[in-house]
Amino acid sequence: MTIHHFVRHGEELCKEPLHYTDCGLDNIYLKNGFSWENDEEDRYLTVSDIDGLHRAIGLHIVLARKAPSGKEMRFLRNELSMSQADLARTLGVSDQSVARWEKGQSEANGAAVLGLRFIYLLSLVPAKQREKLMDSLLERLEKLSESDETSDAIFLSYNGKWRDPKLVAA
Repeated sequence: MTIHHFVRHGEELCKEPLHYTDCGLDNIYLKNGFSWENDEEDRYLTVSDIDGLHRAIGLHIVLARKAPSGKEMRFLRNELSMSQADLARTLGVSDQSVARWEKGQSEANGAAVLGLRFIYLLSLVPAKQREKLMDSLLERLEKLSESDETSDAIFLSYNGKWRDPKLVAA
């Protein structure tokens, strides 16, 4: 198991990293950005900008990992506020498939992993920009579904990259 250390820039590093298991993952350690609060009877952990920490963990999973483990998939699903049924429906698989992935009983296929990565990354785009992006994509897909004609595909080099001229103009 690889240990992943997370640090908040501009804050002093702790001598002993905190094993942060509250996120549901076994390999996350914090080198700073946390403190302990004492109550009359209990001791409480306070994490600075916990949403930012969870976003950093999520980005690490989707951008730096070969394929997420079951616990990492559960972490991403929880960060997306989705049930297993919601994620299954979005990815076009059964609820049981998602449950088996998260329990480590089977591995998600490449398309499901790619879909989960895309969904997570898209969730980080601000709502207004996400709406515009999705509207543009849906508009293009609707145009595709309206046309059933087959035609020759003509491409041109645009700024050193091959492009479909219809898409460059759009």
